[in-house]
Amino acid sequence: MTKNTPHTLSPAGLTLIKDSEKLCLQAYLCPANKVTIGYGHVIMPNWDAGLFNMDKQALSPTIADCQLRRAITPFAKQWLKITSEQAELLLAKDTRQSQLFIDSVTHVDLTQGQFDALCSLVFNIGQGNYAQSTIRKLINTGDFSSAAAEFDRWIYVTKNGKKKPQPGLITRRAKERALFEGL
Repeated sequence: MTKNTPHTLSPAGLTLIKDSEKLCLQAYLCPANKVTIGYGHVIMPNWDAGLFNMDKQALSPTIADCQLRRAITPFAKQWLKITSEQAELLLAKDTRQSQLFIDSVTHVDLTQGQFDALCSLVFNIGQGNYAQSTIRKLINTGDFSSAAAEFDRWIYVTKNGKKKPQPGLITRRAKERALFEGL
């Protein structure tokens, strides 16, 4: 059976991600304590060392030190910078991964709005979390109404072992849900 699901993120979906992530050309710690740059790109030493003219053996301890201190170190501030062009390339690569993933784990037809909303969600929560999620299971059974309600559950960040709602995620999920529901 052929799915009629869109396979490309639309400009509306890309705008949602860009507006939610914001552009930062210097490394920062996201609320989940991950060293991040550009439009929400989590820096991975094995893949990203070349961006910073470093090898992964130098980048790995830099990332670990920032996470341990829960702050960007002076060394990281000096070295972990990118240009806006690099940020756009990282965003294109990261969103493409989200698109391919959604396509691979979705077994029902999606509208463009549903596809875009799911790409934004996966971009933010990660493939592993989405793969295990109730929202994915509901979508694959065709229960889109119940799936839409699941966006409201993904508003928490864990800080000091406690889950707390994060205002930015509340706003983002509302926008994703509206897009998903075609509103």
